[in-house]
Amino acid sequence: MKKIFLALIITITLFSCKKEDKGVPLKSFNEYMASNAELSIFNTLIDKAKLQDFKNGGGPFTWFIPTNASLISSGVTLDSVNRITEGQASYFVNYHLLNSLALTINLVAQNSVPRTTQLGFPVYVGKFNNSFYVNGSKITTADIELTNGVIHVIEKPNTPVNLVGNIQAMLTRTGQHTLFIRALTKANRWNLFTGTTAYTVLAPTNAAMTSAGLDSTAIAVATVGRVDSIVRYHYFNNIRLFTNDLGNKETPQTALGAGRTIIASGNGLLLKGKTNATPLNITTTNLLGTNGVVQIIDGVLRF
Repeated sequence: MKKIFLALIITITLFSCKKEDKGVPLKSFNEYMASNAELSIFNTLIDKAKLQDFKNGGGPFTWFIPTNASLISSGVTLDSVNRITEGQASYFVNYHLLNSLALTINLVAQNSVPRTTQLGFPVYVGKFNNSFYVNGSKITTADIELTNGVIHVIEKPNTPVNLVGNIQAMLTRTGQHTLFIRALTKANRWNLFTGTTAYTVLAPTNAAMTSAGLDSTAIAVATVGRVDSIVRYHYFNNIRLFTNDLGNKETPQTALGAGRTIIASGNGLLLKGKTNATPLNITTTNLLGTNGVVQIIDGVLRF
């Protein structure tokens, strides 16, 4: 009898503790944002976009919210918010919003996977070690549960991909990839990057190409086959690879074919071809466009 009574007391105690744990009410979106001044610029953007229904609606919604510091470093200030239109603000905000619940437990995948935003374009969410990422941007504070959804604070804002353009547009815009573009053109690969097929391109700068002996003259006199092998070792077919996907491991095979992989290290920021003496640096990371990702590198990968 004593044993039964003791078991009953333990059960009641555990049940009471669980009820107390659940007794802390969740904050509304407005309550949470009001108490977190470092997110105030994004909150102002929501108001400018007249998207209060997502603040107060039933949901559930998932927000990826950049801090004031990350927005300012990207050129988005309170002054610029005041000067943009309601439509422009809505466009930006909606690329940070999912009309569904996505806790980090739902973001686990081998490579970053698409999640359709309220804007209609996907963001790509993934995991590396114990951290989670959106378009290659780290989630610095995860799973802030609200009455109508969840907030994830991210280290960089998302840029809508149609404002960036395709891979051709991205490489052309940098002004430092004319030699790589010349090599792609000679290999009859340049026009690949205008369509809808996904690619990840590891793009060496002009300085990197020249240092590797691939200046305009060298590219002109080299055989098409040789140039083609070089450029195909610098992109992946049918995949978007962010630095968190590269991680510290061997990559999938490049477009050069079976066995032609690359070794990633430094949490995805260092890349070493099969015969590179030392790893190369990714100097500009995770440029996401309509048809893929560009990683800018400071050397030429050697197979």
